Amino acid sequence: MAPKYLPPNHLGTPIKQISTFHSLAVEYANKRLLCFVVNGHSACFNIVDLDNYQVVFSKPLKGAESSWELIRFQDQIFIAGTGDIGCFGHLYSCHLDSYSFKEYGVVLEGEKFLWSMTSDEKENIYIGTWPNGKIVRFNVESETFADFGTIVKGQNYLRSLVYLNGSLYAGVGSKGAVVKFNIDTKEKTHLETAAAPLLGLKPEELPFCYELEVADPYILAYFSTEKNELLAYNTQTDSWQYLVAGYKGMMLKEPTGNVLYTTNTGLYRFNHQSGQVELINNTLRTGFKGGGLLNNKIYSCFFNGTIMEYQLPEGPIKQTPSPAEGQATQIQTIFLGPDNYLYFSAYPGGTGAKVNKETGETERFSLEQAEGMGSLGNSVFMGIYPHGHLYELDTTKPINKDKNLQEVYLLGKYQDRPFALTSGAGKLFIGTIPYYGRLGGGIAIYDPETKKGETYAPIVEDLSVASLLYYEGRLFGGTTIYGGLGIEPTKKHALMFEWDVGTKTLVRTFLPLPDADITPMISGLCQVGNLIYGTFNGYIFAYDPKLQRTIKYRNIYPEVTRYGHWRPVYTKLGKDGLLYSNLGGKITIIDPLSLSFETVGSSDLMATDDDCSIYYAKGCNLYKLTKEK
Repeated sequence: MAPKYLPPNHLGTPIKQISTFHSLAVEYANKRLLCFVVNGHSACFNIVDLDNYQVVFSKPLKGAESSWELIRFQDQIFIAGTGDIGCFGHLYSCHLDSYSFKEYGVVLEGEKFLWSMTSDEKENIYIGTWPNGKIVRFNVESETFADFGTIVKGQNYLRSLVYLNGSLYAGVGSKGAVVKFNIDTKEKTHLETAAAPLLGLKPEELPFCYELEVADPYILAYFSTEKNELLAYNTQTDSWQYLVAGYKGMMLKEPTGNVLYTTNTGLYRFNHQSGQVELINNTLRTGFKGGGLLNNKIYSCFFNGTIMEYQLPEGPIKQTPSPAEGQATQIQTIFLGPDNYLYFSAYPGGTGAKVNKETGETERFSLEQAEGMGSLGNSVFMGIYPHGHLYELDTTKPINKDKNLQEVYLLGKYQDRPFALTSGAGKLFIGTIPYYGRLGGGIAIYDPETKKGETYAPIVEDLSVASLLYYEGRLFGGTTIYGGLGIEPTKKHALMFEWDVGTKTLVRTFLPLPDADITPMISGLCQVGNLIYGTFNGYIFAYDPKLQRTIKYRNIYPEVTRYGHWRPVYTKLGKDGLLYSNLGGKITIIDPLSLSFETVGSSDLMATDDDCSIYYAKGCNLYKLTKEK
């Protein structure tokens, strides 16, 4: 019989942070202002007076969790708001004269992310969206929206957007494209074919065109290749030229029409008249989030909200902590460390948390978006998105970003999201989701003794690795049909696999049950005695690795079908001999012998401790279920 639990106890919000994706520096009525959005639930728009670094206006963005773009149109700031949980993207504006604020509502049903904005010289603002890669026009006078449709069929991201001489230039992903869109005729012209050879790629191999900027008659285009490369397109000669690798961003336009940008070798200026590049300063190599140039000073934000002030050309650089208030942030990962503390990461990343589950004392620290966590010895390991970084935190030492929260391995092999972490035989094993527009996840092996790692990818053709379990020299894995964003699955169902750790080879793939031939994900692997338990859809099953067959199973939630994308189901054997799982998104206690069960809640994120207390997340909130005594 499963234990009885008391009603859930709300433990608060482990992560409150200041994170911002974009900023805009403007001058109005002899005031220098920096406008930005603090991401969270809900996101909050702020205006800071740069003369005294005080917040002069602040407004929650109802229906939005973040903002990737702000633009000035006449005397107003327009804010593109990414939809909060259950919401589509919203558009807002704030008048610089009176700070009067207006919400225009949903930009377009079905479009959650508003990635990019630009405006023409008349009365229109244009917005690039996800998940249908559309351009939406907003008429400022009539306050109406018009749908220009998907720009590149099958591509989800309208990631960057600029306007020049009656045409829009759209940067598309995840398979990169640059499209010239004539606003009057709606004619589309693909420009990326000639750009690809400059990057040593075929057109179909181009990654995101992540950022665009106008330097009339040029369009500067940043492609998120492994080298982070910047090109320039001449709209008069219809030709491309290569500018630089190691681009850091973002691009800022000077009053002269020239464009400033940073790389890993310094601050540069692109001259729009000559098409040439000049180095301004080789010491400013940081990336920043938008901003602007006021009185020959660059003002911008870093990701953590810190405000940057830089005097051209030689500096110095001044950094001021953001005066804005942090916002509650969605929990991305929960993990119980070997020190019996709870560890959290956030979406969007920027801040992590360590929580004493007995006292509630919380220590927050700088942390990028950790998709998954695992432990080995006294260390917590964190799989970081993007680009598959592995971080290590020794729980016996104080948290210190420079000394005791360090990157120990870069997975490589185009692996991007390390969701599945497990350990065995003194090594850490990481299962991954690949980069945008790619299929085929991998396995990385990290040895903390030698401090070396190796990555093998893909493991199973066109499938990603969602769950791993080490068993007697073999890795058993569950997969998901989904790869990186921006590409459709090619397989109809997930598979399990067996992988030989010694020879680093795939032994076999298999379905645990015939009924798994419709599931997108198999995960939640957990060892109980000599059996491997796993989950798919609403099923729990017990697989015998010696007999190579499933010996028992139960469809606990037959109403749950085609469950899962990337995040693995959590399944753990408790000290009381019962399995604790969020099978099918429902917090479930299962007797591994009889497969009888009890449902006690619902969540996609949970962890348990030795007392079989259950910790689970709902958005930015943490809850605890405690057993009755």
